[in-house]
Amino acid sequence: MRLTWIDWGVVLVFIAYSLWIGLRYTRKASQSVEQYFLSGRTLGWWLAGTSMVATSFSADTPLVVTGWVRDGGVWKNWVWWCFAVGGVLHVFFFARWWRRGEVMTKAELVELRYGGAGARFLRGSLGAIHAFVTNTITLCWVLLASAKILDVMFGLPKGTALVAASVLTLLYTAASGFWGVILTDQFQFVVAMLGMIVLGVISWQAVDGMEGLAAAQASGALGPDMLRFFPPPGPGAWLDASFWSPPLTALFVYLGVAWWAHESVDGTATAVQRISAARDERQGMLAMLWFNVAHYALRPWGWIATALASLILLPTIEVRAGAAGTVREVGEHALVLAPHSGAANVTLSLQPAGSTDDWKPVPLVAAGELVAEGALVARTDSEAAYVTMMGRYLPVGLLGLMVASLLAAFMSTVTTHINLAASYFVNDVYRRFVARTADDRHYIGVARLSSVAVLAISGTLAYFATSISELFLFLLAFLSGVGPVYVLRWLWWRVRASTEITAMLASCATASALTVFDQGWHLGPLSPGGVLSNEGRLILTVLISTLCALGSLLVTRAPDPAELVPFYRRVRPFGAWGPVRALTGLTAPRGELAQALLGSLGSLAAILGLTLGMGFWLLDRDGPLLLSCAAAGAGILATVLSLRRLQARET
Repeated sequence: MRLTWIDWGVVLVFIAYSLWIGLRYTRKASQSVEQYFLSGRTLGWWLAGTSMVATSFSADTPLVVTGWVRDGGVWKNWVWWCFAVGGVLHVFFFARWWRRGEVMTKAELVELRYGGAGARFLRGSLGAIHAFVTNTITLCWVLLASAKILDVMFGLPKGTALVAASVLTLLYTAASGFWGVILTDQFQFVVAMLGMIVLGVISWQAVDGMEGLAAAQASGALGPDMLRFFPPPGPGAWLDASFWSPPLTALFVYLGVAWWAHESVDGTATAVQRISAARDERQGMLAMLWFNVAHYALRPWGWIATALASLILLPTIEVRAGAAGTVREVGEHALVLAPHSGAANVTLSLQPAGSTDDWKPVPLVAAGELVAEGALVARTDSEAAYVTMMGRYLPVGLLGLMVASLLAAFMSTVTTHINLAASYFVNDVYRRFVARTADDRHYIGVARLSSVAVLAISGTLAYFATSISELFLFLLAFLSGVGPVYVLRWLWWRVRASTEITAMLASCATASALTVFDQGWHLGPLSPGGVLSNEGRLILTVLISTLCALGSLLVTRAPDPAELVPFYRRVRPFGAWGPVRALTGLTAPRGELAQALLGSLGSLAAILGLTLGMGFWLLDRDGPLLLSCAAAGAGILATVLSLRRLQARET
């Protein structure tokens, strides 16, 4: 793919503007640790919420969504749509409590919440994990996406692409801290949204919209279930095992388990950072509400439209082994297979009929690997289809805008996670346990050095990784099971630091073990072909982690209520806090829980109504569209009423 001087001009203007904004705030960010990591807690809801949206929209996001739609269908987006349920709880419950807590990171909360040696150990452990594990894995898949984009567009080797993508963002992230992240996010959000919409419209028109998709389904070129919002059941009755097909089982896992089981159930680390940076509690709530609307309702369908169009314009091409054998050589243009029968080596072309220079199968096997007869040895990369669509269908100028939009998405996410990882290390490890009396200039210097280290680790991991989706799904399972404990710590005084430590260790160990030992399972639709699915791994991780946490509660004594008074006075959460509340002299709020629940249900109806409604409109389904609009309207009304009543109570 070749960019014209016009395209390059668009890209360079964007890069220059982003660097200017970031570097301009270096002095302001260097004033204090709170300025460097939280912008002095001065942000309004628009800045904080838009930054959340920009951060969650990375260069990998359209690639992952395209891969899900191409390989599974529209319904596969429930793997992330399901988190809207937790998202609305963030607005009316957790956002308020996080802002009242006035913490810098999620790890800092545990010492405020529990107190004692166990809480100090947990804070330090979480600080290290989030600095060098969760954030580095996230950065890894973002960097991997950028490498795929640069490979398709410019033919850059993976290592060169990773270095180029990393150095660009590090130039201003380490210098300007959170101020650079927040202010560049605003511009990057606009550019990224514009690029996504432009490509979606052009792709949709290229296949004649729904008419083209219907014709493709009628001819068999498009699978019968690709346009479904929910996967079809199996042939049996709902109590019969055959009813629960793997896709349907996966959907129930997403909607019934995934959103509440993960560690982000009470707020992602990126959301908590922005809520903490908001001016006050109300700005934090509105920031979360705007994020949920933009994240779920406004963004998905440009990507999905492009993915559906790509199924017609870029059909999947596969290469299979004609005989059982050993892979002798994996080249750029062919695979060489030595059959076990002793026959002569077989050359399998990686440029079969239907392939082109920008759309051809990539090897799925390595030299020395044994393959069975008929085994899939090469296949077109579904995730790369999005970038190929860009190169084929965007005209001069718009291609440059689209490249800039993906660069914007990449930069917004990388800058956030670099800054976030550094905040965990400095706030919860270095300043808390290593150098407790240094000045702010020293801590900011350490933050900048740790930013370089985190990015170096992430780049190394990305160099050896291959699938963005697999990295996402592993991280989804890695800390699954801690969600129930994370909710209970806000609602029940009896939860201890040891409860959380037990759940975290059990979750990490179980998810890691199940990732390694994923063969030979017999869990029906959760282990098709004896291989444990991602959904099966999630269920088992949640089950084991929750049981371990409950066991920990049973064998440990109750905490001293007096130790929890500072937390309760500051945060004032709902729930079973009787012994603690009695020591504070505060009374339990009346009616506040009902209003928060009403607002949560209303917001969920509005967000899912808008999300599904846009899809029904795109796919010409008038009946469901009317129902979705009605649900969205009722939800908006309930949300507004709830926000007003909660605000009146605060004043």
